[in-house]
Amino acid sequence: MFYKVAKIALLILYKILFRMQVEGQENVPKQGPVILCANHSSNFDPVTMGIFNKRPVCYMAKKELFEGKFMNWLMTHLYAFPVDRSTADMTAFKSAVKILKSGKIIGMFAQGTRVKAGEEKAAKAGVALFAIKGKAPVVPVAISGSCKLFSKMKIVYGKPLYLEEYRNKRLDTKSLNEITEKIMAEINAMKVEGL
Repeated sequence: MFYKVAKIALLILYKILFRMQVEGQENVPKQGPVILCANHSSNFDPVTMGIFNKRPVCYMAKKELFEGKFMNWLMTHLYAFPVDRSTADMTAFKSAVKILKSGKIIGMFAQGTRVKAGEEKAAKAGVALFAIKGKAPVVPVAISGSCKLFSKMKIVYGKPLYLEEYRNKRLDTKSLNEITEKIMAEINAMKVEGL
């Protein structure tokens, strides 16, 4: 209930504060596991990617955001789960795969952290690994524009990548990198520069 109320409130705020253009919402499968994978340049990106979907979106968030009773309650009710970014957090990995196998959506950022305009940061193979282990298609998502008041913003949901050619095969670094490159190529092709 809290998630739905928060989502409605944020949608209203977005309509007031930004000139939003949204495309491709129909590309997000209506049921079953899905990974939404976007570029990441703003702290608002998780909200931007999530609120325009009819289905709730779960997020992996740094464990520091769960400190304190209120923040832990808030993050949990926004369907986030903690990850320790200082180590290979197997608990977070298992949580993500479990969420996908239960037929839900996870929102992720291939580069793992914010990348500002003009910066270069290689994408990590995590999204590819989750997609294969969680048996989920990846919907590439391109977020263009800044979150400055009354500025133009555009979010495009691309066609899902089902990655069938990689399933039931031994995963190696080469395969994971190929998947990651495919996802990032789709995202970059949909981005609008200078918006």
